[in-house]
Amino acid sequence: MASKSYGKSRRKTPWDEEIELTPTQDFLQTHYREHYEARHPKLSETGEATMINSFIPTHCPYCGSERFNKRGLTANGIQRYGCSCGRTFLPTTYTIFDGRKIAISEWMEYCLNLFRYVSINADSWNNKNAFSTSQYWLNKLFLTLEDYQQNIILSGTVGLDETYYPVINSQIDRKEDGSKYRGLSHNQICIGAATDKQNIICFVEGVGKASQRRSFQTFSNHIAPCSTLIHDKETAHKKLISVLNLKSEEYLAKDLKGLKDCDNPLEPVNDLHDSLKKFLGAHSGFNRGRLQDYLNLFAFVRNPPFESLEKVEEVVNLAFQNPKSLRYRDQFGLN
Repeated sequence: MASKSYGKSRRKTPWDEEIELTPTQDFLQTHYREHYEARHPKLSETGEATMINSFIPTHCPYCGSERFNKRGLTANGIQRYGCSCGRTFLPTTYTIFDGRKIAISEWMEYCLNLFRYVSINADSWNNKNAFSTSQYWLNKLFLTLEDYQQNIILSGTVGLDETYYPVINSQIDRKEDGSKYRGLSHNQICIGAATDKQNIICFVEGVGKASQRRSFQTFSNHIAPCSTLIHDKETAHKKLISVLNLKSEEYLAKDLKGLKDCDNPLEPVNDLHDSLKKFLGAHSGFNRGRLQDYLNLFAFVRNPPFESLEKVEEVVNLAFQNPKSLRYRDQFGLN
């Protein structure tokens, strides 16, 4: 069960139970609450009903029937529908916005912060949300983007390389004498990343050093046959190159030292790795079991469209067009 501090409301102040406040306490409490209310508008005051009602359901989310009709509005102006199965539903039913008590406008600000590599802990404080709320929203976003990279296919000239990210300290596997394994052991998570300068993809390949089998399984459906593959002579790419009939351009990183970025053929994928490390660094201590979810989010952030608000629009459209639901109680295992 979530701890009380984990889900503590940011609306509370130390003087909520006090009858008489000092002038300083009254000033601080008043302006803190004003800021909180500005960050947490009432649903009826956001104007989001018009946007939500623009997403017209094609079928009943409960039974799949197309036989339903309008049945009034909610108190917040959201269109209600009634189905022949006897159930009523809203455009938000079974989406990530189902049963929400917080305005979608707040969720928009949350997404914008994530797209700027702001940690969910920092966002929680900036927007005065409980940390549990920020974590809940993150998992909803993960759910929305879980298939995001599925249909991305790179073509033309593709830079590909693996990078490695450590498991958390508590999960490090050590030798009998307590020392760590050297090199690319199973304490290092292998991440494959590639770009054609138009789009990027990144996937968890497993733990330890990359292999031909894993590299092929990871990228064979995401690189167009007969493309040119730029890489660092990694032998793990041999099967991928052979089966997809790729033209291979190989370079040793040590031979490229001193070159300007614009002259370095590996720079696009090197830059991708640097950005990925910064992104993951903003979420230090995250559950490594969710690493692919973070990679999906990173790919979404790095790929077109490049305007942050257009990205928010794409996420909202995905949420309604490919509805998936996650209840707060299921998130935190509450009874």
